Amino acid sequence: MKAYPTPGIDEVFDLYVAYGYVEALVRGGAEEVTLIPEGTARGGYYTVEGNGDFEEGLASALEEMLSLHYALGNYSSREGGKVISDADFSAGANINNAYWDSVPSRLSTVLEKIVANKKTSRRYPVPITLMPSAGKFLPKHMGIQGGNPLKIDSLSYALAWVGFHYYAPYVRYGKGNRTWVHIYQVAPQESLGLVELLALKDLKEHFPHYYEGSMDYLSNRRLALLYHLLHTESLGAIETVTRKSLIMRSYTLERDGNNQAIRSYGEEDIGKLMDFLWELKRRSTYYTVRFFDALLRKESEAVIAIIDAVLNDRPEGLYQGLRIAKRAGITPTQSVVEGMEAFMDET
Repeated sequence: MKAYPTPGIDEVFDLYVAYGYVEALVRGGAEEVTLIPEGTARGGYYTVEGNGDFEEGLASALEEMLSLHYALGNYSSREGGKVISDADFSAGANINNAYWDSVPSRLSTVLEKIVANKKTSRRYPVPITLMPSAGKFLPKHMGIQGGNPLKIDSLSYALAWVGFHYYAPYVRYGKGNRTWVHIYQVAPQESLGLVELLALKDLKEHFPHYYEGSMDYLSNRRLALLYHLLHTESLGAIETVTRKSLIMRSYTLERDGNNQAIRSYGEEDIGKLMDFLWELKRRSTYYTVRFFDALLRKESEAVIAIIDAVLNDRPEGLYQGLRIAKRAGITPTQSVVEGMEAFMDET
């Protein structure tokens, strides 16, 4: 099998590149694919090994993405007649409108070069969607203040967007002039094989992305994550991926009028949260969803306490969450209580 190392730029960006390699190799007919975390020991954060036709697979992925963009897109007179769509690499997950048309255009250029079997020396700036440490929205990056100091080669740029599009769940919530985009990157801490990688892709496919209006708790990245894991029907994917050590990197992009910024970044053990929900949902999906939906609407602080308890091994936090729920008039069913007790017994 051939090995494909990531560029060693940034652990978040590199993982998107790695997922891009995975998608390209799978589409190129690979029967075996392995994603290997490397740290910085070998110069890149990840290596992907596989035996598929990489270029054919990458072209296939880009063609599908661009077809989606133009199928969903509209010409926007406000944006100078550019084609804007809700695809994540256009307006879906980018809060900076400068990227809504430029990213699809650049991906189209890369696709043309691949199809023509030509190389390009072009380099493109990395959006904060793909690399939260980049750009003018953080005080300092790589010794430079203001602007985006980092540009990346066009192949890594395209691979990162492919990886994001197919493997990175996100939630976009808008209310009035404010928009929040919560991005969730599942970071393996040990090697993953093809079945496990496809399970992660399945998890992305079952994430709804867009919400408007009255669900204010979706402005919180942890609550948004729990809400979507709660409503994910792909329990097979959850069961598969939690057998390996996984960290969830999550970060929030916020736009308020013309102001744009990264508001939060965190890393959590997503396996714990998945295992917790699995213990409850395998007893009764209906009562689990009903309990947490009611809590999110009426007393989201209780849900925050429960999430904190699960992620930080604090059983007393579960009791605190239940006490807050009781004061709000929300009583869990016996199946929910039994699921929580079973989870505590196992941890």
